Amino acid sequence: MGTATAGDGSAFVLATSLTGRMKGLLNPAVCAQGEILVLAPCARIHTFGMREPLDIAFVDRRGRVLKSVRGLVPCRRLSCRGAACTLERRCRETEPWFEPGDDIGLTACGAGGEGR
Repeated sequence: MGTATAGDGSAFVLATSLTGRMKGLLNPAVCAQGEILVLAPCARIHTFGMREPLDIAFVDRRGRVLKSVRGLVPCRRLSCRGAACTLERRCRETEPWFEPGDDIGLTACGAGGEGR
């Protein structure tokens, strides 16, 4: 997994390998410092095996947020048609999160908008 930092100081962990995307936030060491996990390509996620709620945002290839969910509880599935990647973090109710229509400036995120 790689890392990146946004202009506002937000830290991202990039999961682009099959193994990295499959394990995601199930590994407590991933994003332990509050980073946002970027799963690419990814249009479908699940929270089976998670111990805490997640904040989720699905993003298209142009970097526009298509769908956003706060506090998705364990044992759920979620998908978004047209998403190229998914942003995840452990739920932080007091901090802002992405809203549909936000342009987050991610480009070339995923391949063909298809989840794997």
